[in-house]
Amino acid sequence: MAILHITFSLSTQGSIKHAIRQHHLQREESVLSVNEIFSIGPLSSSEERKSWLDAYIFDDNEERELYEDLQKAWKEKMASLPSDVDVWVWYSQSAHEEIGLRFVMSELINKCSMVYGIDATEGLKRVQPNMMIHQTGELASDLLMKLRSEAKRFTIEECQQLAKEWEELKQNPSTLRVWQDGIVHVAEDALDPIIMECAERAHAELNEEWLIPMRIIGETIGVMDDYLSEEFVGKRLMALAHQGLFEIGGETTDMYSYQVKYVGKSIIK
Repeated sequence: MAILHITFSLSTQGSIKHAIRQHHLQREESVLSVNEIFSIGPLSSSEERKSWLDAYIFDDNEERELYEDLQKAWKEKMASLPSDVDVWVWYSQSAHEEIGLRFVMSELINKCSMVYGIDATEGLKRVQPNMMIHQTGELASDLLMKLRSEAKRFTIEECQQLAKEWEELKQNPSTLRVWQDGIVHVAEDALDPIIMECAERAHAELNEEWLIPMRIIGETIGVMDDYLSEEFVGKRLMALAHQGLFEIGGETTDMYSYQVKYVGKSIIK
């Protein structure tokens, strides 16, 4: 019986494809990525979500086209999915991939009865106990292969419950969600204090007045336990600049064409 692997990042998709080729696996296996970051943006409808991504995340037409192409590929795959395929969903304990798991269940609920989950966070406790990850995209193909044995079949009741939770998530108008031993809806500016603290620390460590945004974005992502996109942190950085907490130097067309200086009130105690 064939296997369809579902991932929540292109990097995980690529690593699983590489592992399949490298190990000459006997079953027919394919890999499909859901091109979304479920921790950010509205979930209520695809139209509202696309409008939000256009306004806040996408920087150019190339990003928009990639998003649309992968959305189209997903819909076509779901429409033609045979009922006898085994589906393996790869996820971690992060808001992005936990929500993604619930979205996938809502798509599969009337299509497949054999759905397996591989919780990379839980699996690593046994396979590589000293390793912590924000998302499965951080794992190399050899580690993903070791996690295959962690696949556990979801019962019909579990599939139905996860699909129901997706419908409940869609009812909440939030545009930012984090993982705190569960999916928690927070205000869009909830992470702003972390961004400002990281900016102040980066200024102090480098002893420089102006910093490239990626230094602050990288620091922010590094201190968080959850997965968050660089684009979202970058947009929050710009929002803080508009509030007068940062000065901007250069063109803000992309993250690499301008610098920022943190001028807000010190928040490090």
